[in-house]
Amino acid sequence: MSQNSFNRPVIPPKRPGFRVCYLCGREFGSKSIEIHEPKCLEKWHIENEKLPKNHRRPVPQKPQPQSSDGSYDTDKMNEAAWQSSQAQLLPCENCGRRFLPDRLPVHQKSCKPKPHSRGPSHSKALEAVNSSLQSLHTDASQDSLPKTISNTSVRTSSKPRTLVCYICGREFGTKSLPIHEPKCLEKWKTENSALPRELRRPVPQKPQVVTMGGASREEQNKAAFETFKAQLVPCANCGRTFSPDRLVVHQRSCKIKTSSPSIKTVSLGNGVTSQSNLDTIKQRNSGTSCNSPVDKPAIVKRPVTVVCYICGREFGTKSISIHEPQCLKKWHMENSKLPKQLQRAEPRKPEIRMVESTGSYDLEALNEAAWQSAKAQLVPCDICGRNFLPDRLTVHQRSCRPSK
Repeated sequence: MSQNSFNRPVIPPKRPGFRVCYLCGREFGSKSIEIHEPKCLEKWHIENEKLPKNHRRPVPQKPQPQSSDGSYDTDKMNEAAWQSSQAQLLPCENCGRRFLPDRLPVHQKSCKPKPHSRGPSHSKALEAVNSSLQSLHTDASQDSLPKTISNTSVRTSSKPRTLVCYICGREFGTKSLPIHEPKCLEKWKTENSALPRELRRPVPQKPQVVTMGGASREEQNKAAFETFKAQLVPCANCGRTFSPDRLVVHQRSCKIKTSSPSIKTVSLGNGVTSQSNLDTIKQRNSGTSCNSPVDKPAIVKRPVTVVCYICGREFGTKSISIHEPQCLKKWHMENSKLPKQLQRAEPRKPEIRMVESTGSYDLEALNEAAWQSAKAQLVPCDICGRNFLPDRLTVHQRSCRPSK
């Protein structure tokens, strides 16, 4: 045996007879193709209706190639079906690659045009589509051709035209936006009513852009985006703007930058207020800031917060009344699981003292008393001396080792 015989490629055995779907271009068995094609055509109709008008295609026609003696030629049938599926692809104007119309917008979100390369790639894409059309004309008869691409669809292969929602700032198609806006406004009202009063906003009004020749799409989108941006609220710590419902989430992790590090006096587990943060609460609730220079622009006052006397965490004035009963119930459950020597007496809610001059209660004094009540429940570790809640002390002592 010669040396060349070892270098020859291994030719796989002939595949069983298969058929190519003229819609999606995938291969199926001769029995499966009959089940697949009706479902694939139904799916094609659903996806085609969702596309912008410039990307919608006429229904592809199933090719019927026959040999000269009238018999069924599988190879020619597969070739014609493959050409039919390829004829539905549209080129990306950035890279020239071809995609099904429903996948093209997804691809274009991440495909960025290269400098000075749009023209050649775009022309190559058009040539590729035209060549596929020519091959269809030469390989099959006029009656069996899938008439799925026209010159207009090639010319209008640009990114689908979209409109901006004036409520959420997202982009939608011209048909989808009228369906989206009423639902988005209903969702906005639901979320707005759940916010604290100081963060609630008036209902946004849809901009009415009118020009001499009618408002252009760019002007409409710009006005809608400005309406959306007007609803954003700046963070009192970092100055970044957020939707009011997201601002509360952001501020849980956004800390005020100070010249000296924040020194925590105790550790209360998950997200508990430190002594330095307690001072920040006082300044925030009184509307002052310790480190804001005079030349900084005015920022929106952060909502007033109240400290829970059980866990020491901060809550809004409306949320604290919902949280405290649940926190006390959780406290009883955890306290009953502790060893007897670690079980504590039920914490007492500090009394609210009214300010005689105004008739309102002193929020700073209330927060200070609640903070002291939460600290009183801490137990020191007999190894390192740090303070913990009793249920966390056991966990801490598993890894705490005495220093040598």
